[in-house]
Amino acid sequence: MVYDLLIRNGRVVDGSGAPWRPLDLAIFKGRIARIGNLARAKADRTIDAAGRYVSPGFIDIHTHSDLALVASPPGQNIIRQGVTTEVTGNCGSSPAPVGEDHLALHQQAWLPLAAEVNWTWRSFGDYLGVLERQGIGLNVAPLVGHHAIRTAVMGFDEGAPSSAQLREMRRYVAEAMRSGAFGLSTGLVYPPGCFADTAEIVELAKVAARYGGLYASHIRGEREMIVEAVREAIEIGERAGCPVQISHNAPKYGGWGKTKETLPLIEAARERGVEVTVDNDVHTDFGPSLSHALPQRLAKFSTEELIGMLQDPQQRAAIKEETLRDARPAFGPAGLLIHGRWDRITLLRCERNAGLAGKTIAEVAQERGVEPFDAYLDVLIEERDGAIAIFDYVDEAEIRLLLQHPLVMISSDSWALPESGPSVTPPPYAPCCYGEYPGILERYVRDWKVLRLEEAIRKMTSFPAQKLGLQDRGLIRKGFWADLVVFDLARIKDRATNLYPHRPPFENYPHQYPEGIDYVLVNGTVAVEEGRHTGALAGKVLRARTG
Repeated sequence: MVYDLLIRNGRVVDGSGAPWRPLDLAIFKGRIARIGNLARAKADRTIDAAGRYVSPGFIDIHTHSDLALVASPPGQNIIRQGVTTEVTGNCGSSPAPVGEDHLALHQQAWLPLAAEVNWTWRSFGDYLGVLERQGIGLNVAPLVGHHAIRTAVMGFDEGAPSSAQLREMRRYVAEAMRSGAFGLSTGLVYPPGCFADTAEIVELAKVAARYGGLYASHIRGEREMIVEAVREAIEIGERAGCPVQISHNAPKYGGWGKTKETLPLIEAARERGVEVTVDNDVHTDFGPSLSHALPQRLAKFSTEELIGMLQDPQQRAAIKEETLRDARPAFGPAGLLIHGRWDRITLLRCERNAGLAGKTIAEVAQERGVEPFDAYLDVLIEERDGAIAIFDYVDEAEIRLLLQHPLVMISSDSWALPESGPSVTPPPYAPCCYGEYPGILERYVRDWKVLRLEEAIRKMTSFPAQKLGLQDRGLIRKGFWADLVVFDLARIKDRATNLYPHRPPFENYPHQYPEGIDYVLVNGTVAVEEGRHTGALAGKVLRARTG
């Protein structure tokens, strides 16, 4: 027979963790048809992978491309990293379900992308139908987000749901699971998820469990309370009867060193039968707006309302006190405010005060002769919450410790980005969106030798596939879908990541595609050829097999 495509002479890293082998692959009708010495085989097209590695396409267990792939279906920045499947709907955030009475709140959570799409869906199934009809460049395995569910029923109310509201929330979870969601996610440092107690989440996770779904969580405390937060995540899975995935679990500033406490908790949970695993990315910084580190209740206010509150001396003092008290554990970067590490917060973009770019909040405070927290809030006001800062809040030693643990898989926390449009004008600080997976292969495998190549690939492919229950992806096996990456480890380079981003100048800005990822196949279709995107929309919406 004549195959559609042959990949010859490659060093095949099959995703299992086993050492690479010199093998040829034959592709037919989107799947791997043969593996072995195929010197006599014929095909419509042949790729010579001599001197390069061939692996399964990377499966990113933690992403936020839900709305981005509606706005920009190719997902070029993701595909060019070698990622062929993304798990979306993480941190409690999914674009569906949508409650008609709270549509504006749903859209506010997805700015600026929300302005680039028509919100024609309301149910989770309708949303997945939009993706399927328009076409997408990579596979999507969706989770349904607790934020969307709670917002649909309660808006941003901080109280516990009534019995009727909880029943409605359960119905939303059930609809999503029947539509193909792989599970329920929460983001317990963000509003409105942070307003929910453990009991509420257990009740919703029970619905996901009934359909064979998992529970994925951006846990309630990322810093000082991270041990207690890991315990809560395990408790939720244990009480609900579903597998647990703890997201991007490196402790943030204030919790450094606690990985040595959290990993034994996970090991102990597995010993008593709780199916819990972890993922982590490898970037030590994040670039949000300054308001993201303030108390969660403020998220419901408009920019004008927030500025008005910060200009009122009494309310300003109350907000500062509430931030430092951290009674409701806030988003990780808040730890730098709480511990006074203003030297680790570097202003990246200030459109009204361009001269501040590259300066730390500590330096701005010194120049102005004010307290650092006041300098922080003053810049927020002056820039009308448009200032972007780099929060240097993760210890790289914790990342290494996590990556080397057998229960930890690799994720990016990234999202698809178009090449132009409002969402990239100006471009966000997001090196993970362009260089996460090439950077791991370049630094942690090739240069630093933190991981064996085969183990890194396992953590990127078969491990997340196993967690999701994907029985025909994540390994190079006959009959599996041909999601494949051909890469040159010697040439691979993450061009998006500046290892010292908090040190100006910012000459290595993150919107640069990687080198060394030469070919990427999605369901047997070439999506990247000699490092360039082909424009193919060969992805599928993957739907969980509900129990």
